[in-house]
Amino acid sequence: MRTLVTGGAGYIGSHLVLDLLQAGHEVVVLDDLSNGHPRALERVAALAPRPAELVVGDVADVPLVRRALAGVDVVLHLAAFKAVGESMEHPERYFRNNLGGLSGLLTAMREEGVKRILYSSTAAVYSPQAPMPLREDSMVGPDSPYGWTKAQGEQMLSWMAARAGFSAVSLRYFNPVGAHPSGSIGEHVVAPSNLVPRVLMALTGHLPALTVFGSDYDTADGTCLRDYIHVCDLSRAHLVALAALERPGHHVYNVGTGRPHSVREVLAACAEVAGRPVPVVEGPRRAGDMPVAVADPARFHADLGFRAEHDLHGMVASAWRWWTENPQGYGPR
Repeated sequence: MRTLVTGGAGYIGSHLVLDLLQAGHEVVVLDDLSNGHPRALERVAALAPRPAELVVGDVADVPLVRRALAGVDVVLHLAAFKAVGESMEHPERYFRNNLGGLSGLLTAMREEGVKRILYSSTAAVYSPQAPMPLREDSMVGPDSPYGWTKAQGEQMLSWMAARAGFSAVSLRYFNPVGAHPSGSIGEHVVAPSNLVPRVLMALTGHLPALTVFGSDYDTADGTCLRDYIHVCDLSRAHLVALAALERPGHHVYNVGTGRPHSVREVLAACAEVAGRPVPVVEGPRRAGDMPVAVADPARFHADLGFRAEHDLHGMVASAWRWWTENPQGYGPR
């Protein structure tokens, strides 16, 4: 197929572009490079070994997106802002980018007759009061503007499926970790908000210490519990989910392992891989953080046979390799 990957020069997007190319698909990447990096796609081309076509621009630019959609069979939409904390401070940015961008994309798709879309969603759509593990039919009630924009995006796709004949899949990501086993592509971090990149920065002296945001949660060790999934498993999930686009309607799947790990467990795994302890300071809870978020991945496995393969040690080991071999990420843009 010919595919359009929005946000394809980013962390998850670059791994997905590589998998699509290696599976024999043609790939067009649309990315404004605000978070993505062109060198990621250069390295993807070396690994594939063939290039994706890069179109630089905003997904809300309907004429540009219409040109990028020429000959495209399916869209994989990953272009969005994703930091919970930032969304609490600047919700308006998330409304404009995440919802405005999706609206522009859907407009362009309908005008070009492209009606299949795979959407990057998140576990942040669930209510903090929802019982664990989280199922696709668990209570939706996001506790952050970021999660709210993703929940609204899912609703937009439901309407497009019902009223415009679209086939759509929303993948509710849990917590992506790790890097490609080659060490060539990974997360280009400048000011990361996610746990593992910040741990690695503390281990290598780029941060004086890792701040643990909240140690008084109602969990076994007082820190938040999360379902971490290797970025390569997450990328593979997209290729598996393409099969669901053969069916009409809007389909929703959790993408996680079903195995939660606490912040302190992640710190211990990173320390083991690095061979030294992680410097840590205690901090207050962050607004918008859920105490526990773990997936029930049964629906995705039952419908399409997907199961995550990597454990926590493998995730952090691949992240450590990427970080130590690429201490500046991809370098300046």
